[in-house]
Amino acid sequence: MSAQIIDVVNFLPERVVANGSQADGDELGNDPFFRGVAERRFASPDYTSAELGARAVEKLLGRTGTDAADIDLILYNCVFNDTFWPGIGPAVQARVGAANAAIMQVDTSCCSWLSGLRTASAFIESGQYRNVVVLTVTNFVSRLPEFQKSPRSRVLGDGATATLLAPGERTILSAYERSHGENYGLLRFEPDLVDGVFRDYWERGCGPITVNFTRERIEALRQNAMSLVPQAVAISLEKAGLAAEDVSMLITHQPNEEYLAEWRRRCGIEPPRAHDTLAKYGNLFAGSIPVTLADALDNSLVKPGDVLALGTFSNGGDMVSAMTLRWSAARA
Repeated sequence: MSAQIIDVVNFLPERVVANGSQADGDELGNDPFFRGVAERRFASPDYTSAELGARAVEKLLGRTGTDAADIDLILYNCVFNDTFWPGIGPAVQARVGAANAAIMQVDTSCCSWLSGLRTASAFIESGQYRNVVVLTVTNFVSRLPEFQKSPRSRVLGDGATATLLAPGERTILSAYERSHGENYGLLRFEPDLVDGVFRDYWERGCGPITVNFTRERIEALRQNAMSLVPQAVAISLEKAGLAAEDVSMLITHQPNEEYLAEWRRRCGIEPPRAHDTLAKYGNLFAGSIPVTLADALDNSLVKPGDVLALGTFSNGGDMVSAMTLRWSAARA
């Protein structure tokens, strides 16, 4: 039994936030790492993460004609859940009426959607489940008013995606994932200093959550990204018995415009055989690739038989993931 990706949808909050000047007295604000986004979407306070996820799943069910009761498993990734614990999975399940579904949270950061696809495919091919939804929810930057004051926040957006996999014509031709623990800690979401003192997030009096960059971290992150992602894409294509010239569309994670351009050059797959939504939606972490794939599907940029190359990395390079797909016609 093979697993087919039936459809991918995105749900973007209605609130559009336009970017202004990148200066604002932030010494890192003009670094190329924070460029390329004209506008983004903010979810909070209009949507909780559970509401955002439910809207994406409902859109998916409506478009594919799938009954919520027929969902066997919901695999989800969320940044941030609505409470520290538990996660939003059961809340989404209840909201959409998927009473027969099991729930599993997948967290490999920005690689989570690809990890979710691999997990869903394995469950289907083993015969344990038939209809699996892979959900990503990003409800992050809109919840961080202090961080929003920094130009370093202006590449980040909110949104949700939902993907349905079921038995059918094989979509995933190959996949490659590898962890690089030596890069752990280069990118961290943690409290800001309060009166010059750092307190961990579980301590009383800790500062608001921020992303603490330095020029040294940015350079190390860039070096990791430039080597890991193109290499992973190449390995995945080789495993599928394909090469760069066989690719109809390349979709990568979208941290900034510099990374997109350089990844395409190193992969040997440049426009028009590449697609991104960076300028209008920004970086949505694990949601970046499925948001962009959904956008390509909505605009009829993908047709049956097309080969799609996907690649991403997490947290400054502690994990890399790539996948090669052959797109199939939607299940009748």
